[in-house]
Amino acid sequence: MRATTSPAGALLAILSARVAYGETYDYIIAGAGTCGLVLANRLSADPKIRVAVIEPGEDVRNNINVTDPSLFTVAYDTPIDWQYSTTPQPAAGNRTIPWHAGKAIGGTSTINGMTYIRGDKPQFDAWESLGNEGWNWNTLFPYYKKAEKFTIPSAAQAAAGATYEPAVHGEAGHVHTGFPFFLTNGSFHQLATDTWSALGFPLIQDDNVGSVRGFSVWPQTLDRDQNLRYDSARSYYYGVEDRPNLTIIKGTVKKIIWAHSTNTSQVAVAEGVEYVTPDGKLVELTAADEVILSAGALRSPLILESSGVGNPSLLKKLGIETLIDLPGVGEYLQEQPNTILLYSTAYNTSGSAPYATFSTAQDLFGSKTSAMKASTSAQIPDWAKKVVAASNGGVKEANVEKLLRTQHDLIFNKNVTIGESLTTISGGALISAMWLLLPFSWGSVHLTSVDAINTPAIDPRYFLVDFDLDVQIGLGRQAQRLWHTEPISNIVGDGLSPVGGALPPLNATDEQWTQYISDTLMPNHHPIGTASMMSRDLGGVVDPKLKVYGTKNVRVVDGSVLPLQFSGHLTATLYAVAERAAEIIIKAACA
Repeated sequence: MRATTSPAGALLAILSARVAYGETYDYIIAGAGTCGLVLANRLSADPKIRVAVIEPGEDVRNNINVTDPSLFTVAYDTPIDWQYSTTPQPAAGNRTIPWHAGKAIGGTSTINGMTYIRGDKPQFDAWESLGNEGWNWNTLFPYYKKAEKFTIPSAAQAAAGATYEPAVHGEAGHVHTGFPFFLTNGSFHQLATDTWSALGFPLIQDDNVGSVRGFSVWPQTLDRDQNLRYDSARSYYYGVEDRPNLTIIKGTVKKIIWAHSTNTSQVAVAEGVEYVTPDGKLVELTAADEVILSAGALRSPLILESSGVGNPSLLKKLGIETLIDLPGVGEYLQEQPNTILLYSTAYNTSGSAPYATFSTAQDLFGSKTSAMKASTSAQIPDWAKKVVAASNGGVKEANVEKLLRTQHDLIFNKNVTIGESLTTISGGALISAMWLLLPFSWGSVHLTSVDAINTPAIDPRYFLVDFDLDVQIGLGRQAQRLWHTEPISNIVGDGLSPVGGALPPLNATDEQWTQYISDTLMPNHHPIGTASMMSRDLGGVVDPKLKVYGTKNVRVVDGSVLPLQFSGHLTATLYAVAERAAEIIIKAACA
């Protein structure tokens, strides 16, 4: 439904709203993003199940900035980008930092970098220890394969560095993955491979086997032969959009409508949702079975808060009556800060260079790792206090400390990777982009008012914990060593800052690096944790069935439920989680 000023158009909009008001669906899904469309596809496969998806974004199947894999970032700051910004960040000179997220049918999968990397096995096994029985690498692995349709690299792609392990990839899924035909030609791949090898990072065969340490060329979510981005809409929606039992409604879900009952079990029952039409009208829609929030880590918590689910003290300030006391809503936001180094080059090449290097604590700290392990362990209680102090009383020190110790164990005992570096070339520039993977600085996202569902307060609290800065500085120095090591150093020119000025010198102090990171800091756009799947005692919001605590029929299925960060990119894991969630929901309906 589109806003219009003509009388006929206005009447049509009113009538359409009235029709929507009278409709009842079995499942209402808030958000046609990466996860929401997986659920819509799987649930509507049964013609007796009526599914409605409410989404404010447009159909972008013919938008060249979406479909062309080479145009990554061009869609930023266009109408298909929410164009959020953070609250002022002290670690970035109190700047408010732009934050991009997809506003389209397909969500952020329409504007992301299309990277398909899963992560390290122990990181997913850790989910189970947080009260999520049955959530681990082994249980997720079949769903990674179920979602994927992998294209074997051609001989030319193999020569340009594309490698893979056949056993870990799916062949019949909905999401096309593979390597672009325009992998960088010439010798750049060999230069990068040899230089990273000289720094102690081996070339790995496949970064989707559950162990990512080393250097590799990553696959992407694209159809190689058509040179076409495969976002979630192209993967899960366009092929089934004519199903009569599947409807996408243009609008923005504002809150859940609760049934009024005298249920002595005090379990809240959702009877539908209230959404805002493009022309500002409020419409209610009825759900016979379930309401499922798939609006993403930055929006699903806002819908819960608008519905009276969250931290009572925060809801009271907003003038919202608390229905369910779940103070973890909107807390535990975990985002990865990104820093970029640029160098000029006269090296002539073309194409794409999706090269990733993953580092462990040992790689970054060397002989100091044992001392770092001990000192950071001793500081965890203080880190927990910092997280709690910034949370409006939403989280408890003991809970935060347990979660941080789980992450500390992954880093120093399980030896998972904690830093990622992108090595690429574009035009006349050599580029390193790097980010710490497992931050101890945890933030929040919350409503700012009952009428501001589209302008959340996003506070990632970058570098609240000093160890995160130590990791980021280590990654910066590592990238700097790369460009000054043969053979790749032979093609490197002057260093450049992405915001103007110079890079830190080779012998830069921690203070110089800190200033550079502050000046250039940007989001990595991998937010998770704001409606975490873990025990309610720990501050969790959803249980292992992804059902919101205290409700009978409300689930959350998106990045907000992921309780800990991992050494991959969100897309691969979100598809796997959504595929598993669909099976859970269908099984519950049949019980």
